[in-house]
Formats: sequence, C-alpha cells, structure tokens
Amino acid sequence: MSKHLIPWGKLVFQDETRITLPFSRELFIRRMGNETHLHLEKEGEDEVFRFITGQDASLYLEPGLPDLPMVIKPSISLAILPGKKLETLVEVPVIVKVMAGTEKKKDQLIEFPVKDLSRSFFGNPDSGEIAYFLESPLLNRVDEYEQIDSSVYCPMTISNRSDQNLDFDRMIFRVPYLSLYYGEKTLYSTPAVITFRGQDQISQVSFKKNPPQYEPDMKLASSPRISEEKGLLKRSFYFIKTLYNG
Repeated sequence: MSKHLIPWGKLVFQDETRITLPFSRELFIRRMGNETHLHLEKEGEDEVFRFITGQDASLYLEPGLPDLPMVIKPSISLAILPGKKLETLVEVPVIVKVMAGTEKKKDQLIEFPVKDLSRSFFGNPDSGEIAYFLESPLLNRVDEYEQIDSSVYCPMTISNRSDQNLDFDRMIFRVPYLSLYYGEKTLYSTPAVITFRGQDQISQVSFKKNPPQYEPDMKLASSPRISEEKGLLKRSFYFIKTLYNG
C-alpha cells in the first residue's frame, strides 16, 4: 500500500498531521487529549469535525466506494452486437474514510469523495432512484485512464444474449454491492457480470465474490456497503427506455 498516492492504512504522527489529497483537497488532523479534530479543506472551504475518540485510539485512512449507485453514460455512442460482449473497467472516484480505533475494531469518523459527485435520477418518476452521475469512456485497461491514484477500477462484463443490438445511452451500476481490494498501486472492486436478453426482458446482474486477477496477492480494503439480497437481479440494471429525463 506504500506505493499508493493516498497513505492508506494506519496514520503515524504525534499531535497533528496534514495530508494532501487529489483535486486540491487537504485533510488536517489534530489530536488534543482524548479528542480528535479533523479539518477538511477544499477550494477555500473548510469543514471542521470534533470527535471524542479517547487518547489510545489509532487513526486510519481507508478507501471505499460511493454510497449510491452510479448512472453511467458512455463518453461516445456505444453498441454491443448480438452474441458479443464488452469487458471494461469503470473508473469510479474513491471515497476516503477516516476511522478510529484498533486494527480489529474501528469506528468511522467521516467519509468524503476525493472528487465531487453529481446527483442524478434513474428510472421513472414513480419507481426511480437517486444515484450519482458518471460519464465514462469505458476503457479496458487501467493505464488508459488518467486518475489512477484517486479512483477505484471496477471490472464489468456486459454480454448481449439477445437478437438485437444493445444501444444504451445510460445504465445503472450498483457499486454499494461491491467489495474493494488493494492492488500494489491501484484499487480494484470485485467484478460485475451483466447479461442483456432484450429490451423487453430483465437483465441479469451478478457480483463476484473474489478479487479480479489483475495483480497477485490483493488485500481486502472494504466489504460491500450492502449485502446481496434475494431479488436483486430483477432490479439492478435498466436501459434508456426506463430513464426519466425530466
């Protein structure tokens, strides 16, 4: 983990420390007796948080995925022909979590994205849901992206098992169901597999339990925010025909 730009893991300092984060953000931490004060600075704004953590609590930085699904819009028009599949890595801005406690038991103090996330809405007015918006080139190699130090790379396979072209304008990707792993320099999520069977059919979505095989000896960084539940596959993936553009 030492090769990551953000110093993930246990923080070692005396009374105070300043951590420079991507996108001109800084985190200032001060220990005062049994209190911990956090100052999150970004673009001239300064948020201050005060916690009673106790003198013996250690502090940790841990990565996470967003708390809401991502509505993904391809950067350029994209179509998957019948019988073909797209294998891609979705670049998702990482969430920084500040934790206090011990290696075995930690409590979360705050969490924040390294990059501001825009809210979106997916589905129809009656049954849609709030999500974050992400425009993505849907590339298939990490080195083709630019923000490697501030992102999580989520492997996704979309298979077109229908007899029609899969032309989608946007899709929904439920990142809270994914686990997160440390690679040597990069953060990866567990893979998602999506099967499209036609515009009038429900697309099947499954989330793998094991880390992707991009690097050896990857370590678990965080578990899913939401455990996979029965019936999840029936409501995890929608196409433009169900998108509300109001």
